[in-house]
Amino acid sequence: DGTFQVMNLTIDQNPDLPEEQARIEKMGGFVSPPPEPGLSARVWLDPECTQIGLAMARSIGDHAVKEIGVIADPVVSFHDVTPEDEFVIFATDGVWEFVSSEEAVQVVSSMLDRGATRACQALIETAAAKWHDEEGDY
Repeated sequence: DGTFQVMNLTIDQNPDLPEEQARIEKMGGFVSPPPEPGLSARVWLDPECTQIGLAMARSIGDHAVKEIGVIADPVVSFHDVTPEDEFVIFATDGVWEFVSSEEAVQVVSSMLDRGATRACQALIETAAAKWHDEEGDY
């Protein structure tokens, strides 16, 4: 019938997620709340929030914040694909920061009849346009 159910398979590991914040603070780091709606909480080396300011709790290669609990260990989840699963969207924060899961499913599902490549391109274009509207030059 053209209606799709959205199922988030992961959650963002943002610094202010309780488990992430607890680990960072236990290791001597500091977490500041998002400075305004739509922005991320940040991890800092110092309580004055002047050193580093990383907007993620998990990262590969950010050695400066490794000692304060920013880790490279991924959170792994599993989903058994069934015949009812029409498609899966894999995307980075460059999409998810600007496009909700519901909107992403709407964009992709509306383009599926034109092929997966075109559906992916439409999602990228949607995210890029929103990025440009909210952040300026893309």
